[in-house]
Amino acid sequence: MKVKTIDCRRLKKILRKERGNCLIVDCRPYFSFSNSSIKGSFNVNLNSVILRRSRGGPVPLHFVIPDERAQYQLREGTISTIVALDDKSSHWQKLKKDSIAQIVINTLSHLASGTNICFLKGGYETFHSQYPELCTELKPVPPAGTETEKMVGINLCEKLGAQHKPDYDQGKPVEILPFLYLGSAYHASRQDYLDDLHITALLNVSRRDTEQSKGHCNYKWIPVEDNHTADIHSHFQEAIDFIDCVKQTGGKVLVHCEAGISRSPTICMAYIMKTKRLHLEEAFDFIKQRRALISPNFGFMGQLLQFESEVFSTASPTSAAPCSQETVSFLSKDFTFNKNYEPSVFTLPGGFLAPIPLQTPVHQFKLSPITALP
Repeated sequence: MKVKTIDCRRLKKILRKERGNCLIVDCRPYFSFSNSSIKGSFNVNLNSVILRRSRGGPVPLHFVIPDERAQYQLREGTISTIVALDDKSSHWQKLKKDSIAQIVINTLSHLASGTNICFLKGGYETFHSQYPELCTELKPVPPAGTETEKMVGINLCEKLGAQHKPDYDQGKPVEILPFLYLGSAYHASRQDYLDDLHITALLNVSRRDTEQSKGHCNYKWIPVEDNHTADIHSHFQEAIDFIDCVKQTGGKVLVHCEAGISRSPTICMAYIMKTKRLHLEEAFDFIKQRRALISPNFGFMGQLLQFESEVFSTASPTSAAPCSQETVSFLSKDFTFNKNYEPSVFTLPGGFLAPIPLQTPVHQFKLSPITALP
């Protein structure tokens, strides 16, 4: 299918004349999108693992178009135009092979004929400079903390508390297990949410200690930065012990970081991998089904792969049977997928070359040959 490059003026006309029959697919990072975007646009839901496994090729459509209604319109043939955009690229043929925008175009090009596939010349930066009235954006906040926090406006969330609800949290914390919930700093600040879900403990996995939370719940803070070289692996057992302690006392724990996208999902994956003896791919799919926007950074995924090898290498012959029985019980009660759920199409590497210094820059990591998980 031929891809057309259009300018910002043309996109404005499309938005005015074909609003109901047009999809705008934003290929920028999620935090950039949540901070400012074209009204009515969708953000591509790709994480670092899927990017690496796709190698620039097409991916399942639901990763590119996350909205179910939009997917239905595409299947029915009622979408006349799809416009993909990134930060500021001038032409789709200049995109890098493994860029998100290129993967999106490759995926969309496999659609049935009848839908025009377009790429926005100059990207979001140019469009926003020319037509800011057609964009939505958060109010600017003073830069502080990590790059992630600067972009998503965490300081603004903290100042406004329950009065401001981030775009990425238009719901309550999600239940991973009956005693384990996953969410964001915003969720943790909402006492009404905690009361409604009967949450008795908070596990804060971020760079900032939330003093206000200590007086309301059993509270634990694990300081971790959200970057590729941060060591989260060394905190896995500490977090697992805390969650188990809450479980044994009949309580419920909310695991959160700032946005509930990278650090806290990593901890939840480690917990169910260790306690339910699941491989990383299974744990990833299970949690993503419940909170679709999770995207642990590449460094965290590497540490989870290392943890997976540790979990399955420590099994003893005498403990194998009880673990299997527990897994069966877990699968039958807690570990269930929705009828329409499609697991991730990637197969994670069987292991990382271990031991790997957790502070080693990500570009120095060496992957072992790809093998299918058992």
